[in-house]
Amino acid sequence: MKTICPTKKLGEICDILDSQRKPVTKKNRKPGTYPYYGATGIQDYIADYIFDEPLVLVGEDGAKWGTGEATAYCVEGKCWVNNHAHVLRPHRDILLDGWLVYFFNISDLSEYITGLTVKKLNQEKLRSIEIPLPPLEIQKKIVGKIEGLFAKIDEASRLRAESISTSSALLPSALHHVFSRAEKEGWEVKTLDDVAEINPSKKEVVELSPDTEVSFVPMSAVSETTQSIERQEIRKLEEVKKGYTYFKEGDVLFAKITPCMENGKIVVAENLKNGIGFGSTEFHVLRAKEKVLPAWVFYFLWNPEFRKEAEENMTGTAGQQRVPSDFLKKSNIPLPPFAEQKKIVAYLDGLSQKSRSLQELQKQTADDLSALKQSILHQAFCGMM
Repeated sequence: MKTICPTKKLGEICDILDSQRKPVTKKNRKPGTYPYYGATGIQDYIADYIFDEPLVLVGEDGAKWGTGEATAYCVEGKCWVNNHAHVLRPHRDILLDGWLVYFFNISDLSEYITGLTVKKLNQEKLRSIEIPLPPLEIQKKIVGKIEGLFAKIDEASRLRAESISTSSALLPSALHHVFSRAEKEGWEVKTLDDVAEINPSKKEVVELSPDTEVSFVPMSAVSETTQSIERQEIRKLEEVKKGYTYFKEGDVLFAKITPCMENGKIVVAENLKNGIGFGSTEFHVLRAKEKVLPAWVFYFLWNPEFRKEAEENMTGTAGQQRVPSDFLKKSNIPLPPFAEQKKIVAYLDGLSQKSRSLQELQKQTADDLSALKQSILHQAFCGMM
């Protein structure tokens, strides 16, 4: 059953000290120990202060209220506040860092926002906002329950973060184990140039009709999380055969530019229109030769240990560094028998899918935990009105 609770306008229970807030002038902007607050938190530490008491700061940027970006928070002790945050001093029985802050951070204040080009939550509108105000003891009980639930959610979030770290380490750990077996197992060691054709020529498609439909894959379409092509555009061959990188079904695309390479934008090209693809000039293309699985080449390239070595051999200026093709050609790759490649790739594929599924589940859990906090706050406040 809904509990009816009396409400009060904010101006009835708080002094709004906006006349005292101000930007820090050059005179005052000296490094110090006092926090200098703005709409969303500490902006700096300076050598002077204008407040020395418990207060609640509320961002005045009207464009952010209703988007989840607006902020209200409690401050205490010596500090300076600029003119982008309203300063509230409650003068009735109300919990600052619980009841009042929680209320603001679940509230859609769009009806109180003024202005067309520059939207603001002004002082007059701020005073008129109504807030449920049960007795202080009731506030303490409700806030205590909220914080108890939040503590459990925070612990779940901590465990989720640990789980993400563990699941994301599954594949790198497995790859280290696989490739460190090479000497013990007596696998051949070849160069990448021996086992794959690197950057094959476009001459292979020169005789195709200009109207042939092909897949087009920009760098942004390759996921560094799932190691897959998440989207592809269908274009005519004549539109892409000049100025783009050519590849075909089963080729391995290796992002050669920083930071895409370090982040793991590496993929086996699959499900291409007519088996043909073109894409970013920042891809190296590796086509596995006979008795070499494309996935074996892919896992070798994706291995963080190899990517670290590739990073150390990049050339070019800062921000435009690339892995040269000569480095790829000369890199040594262990090559087990073809049947063994199949077994290992099947194992790595399964592990990769498990890791991705876990990370996707954990991402969904993170969203759910965040939504749960908001749900708890809404129930606490809306259930009283």
